[in-house]
Amino acid sequence: MSKQDIGYLVKSINEKLKAKADADAKEHQLTLSQSFVLTFLDSKGGQATQKEIEEHLDVSHPAVVGIVSRMEQHHHVTSWIDPNNKRIKMVRLTPQAQALVEEMGAMCSRWEKDMLEGFSPEDTARLRELLSRVNDNMVKMQSR
Repeated sequence: MSKQDIGYLVKSINEKLKAKADADAKEHQLTLSQSFVLTFLDSKGGQATQKEIEEHLDVSHPAVVGIVSRMEQHHHVTSWIDPNNKRIKMVRLTPQAQALVEEMGAMCSRWEKDMLEGFSPEDTARLRELLSRVNDNMVKMQSR
């Protein structure tokens, strides 16, 4: 695979972004995946089911169990079994984590600004459009 192949470039960008995000989030005892959980919970009014988190992150049940467990250890979330349906586990942001959500949002905005340095607004819009199309094509590929 050439370093100019689209797949290589996407993988390389993803690895660099993940490393930067993990390094920046580490000071809050978070990983990139955990920060995605924070922002997802925030978008859902502060709480969601564990199943909704699985679907949002597109990861397995055991992966989400581990993520939520580690987040509970650091007091970022609390979880409990729904008393009306014992098969449903609920997850809620703690007040401590609620404060982090804003900080994480600002951090993500800085990363995006840095990634797009030197891009015109038109370049940025076009890149967003092209990447969305690539993502849509990948979804189609997965269903074949």
